Amino acid sequence: MTSIGTIVVPLDGSQLAETALPYAAALARAVGAEIVLLRVVEEMRPLYDARRREVVWVDPANPRQELLSPELLGAAVERLAGLGLKAQPVVRLGDPRKEILAEAEQHADPVIVLASHGRGGLGRVLLGSVATRVLQLSTCPVLVVRARETDAQPAHVAFTQIAVPLDGSREAEQALPIALDLVRATGATLQLVRVAETFRHELPEDPGPVLRTPSYEAILQRFDQMEAEARDYLQAMAEQLREQGLTVTVEVRSGDPWDELLDYTRTIRPDLMVMTTHGRGGVARWFFGSVADRLLTHSDVPLLLIRVREAEGD
Repeated sequence: MTSIGTIVVPLDGSQLAETALPYAAALARAVGAEIVLLRVVEEMRPLYDARRREVVWVDPANPRQELLSPELLGAAVERLAGLGLKAQPVVRLGDPRKEILAEAEQHADPVIVLASHGRGGLGRVLLGSVATRVLQLSTCPVLVVRARETDAQPAHVAFTQIAVPLDGSREAEQALPIALDLVRATGATLQLVRVAETFRHELPEDPGPVLRTPSYEAILQRFDQMEAEARDYLQAMAEQLREQGLTVTVEVRSGDPWDELLDYTRTIRPDLMVMTTHGRGGVARWFFGSVADRLLTHSDVPLLLIRVREAEGD
């Protein structure tokens, strides 16, 4: 049993929004999860139910319908069928920001998979009001994929390298269970990465005799210590996981976490990055601050965000 039971994919009718489909398919194939295709309409309307061969009204009295409407979800269902996967099509009436979360709550161990932008409905405001609200309020993991035009969309997706940024906190480590499930299910390499926040780049390479004071040397020693601590932490974590038969790599970077993680995604290019949404220090405070926001808007690497579970008494 994995930590992913159902994959909810919100669509808005745009080809850009369907960028999420190959990633949803890859998750479903890896862990055996069900796929729910969701279309939210914002005003009541009649829809043709191809299964019942009749017109069904989506209205306040019937705000959620499980139906295969060729107009809304038929093409996406067929696309997944071409990949050998079945999908449950659902149409809901209401505010997309609320209905996406409400649909996810209908299912066991859900993950929401959505594209980073599209056209109309969900798409026109994605990474605007809708996606931001979903990311802020969702208690389940959310996988955000950079949208692409049809000719640039991958037909198939494989997770061979899965990265997890860690900062030494238990909050950041809460990303590991779902990442490990995916690693075991796919045989992917787990990449553990930590950025030592040394900000060496702000110091001159050769300070000269005037600046090379005892305090300057103490700063360099502290930076060395921080890098060593980060490396020791990742190595210890990696050894534990390797004993479980997993393939694990570690990478310690030094400097500004904002720049270093973004550069990591661009140079190493993992197939998926899994990280928590908040916690203490490092990765913990990055979400909706700098790094995660920059990853969401500047990186092409899909980002799976896990809501931190607060410890009792916090």
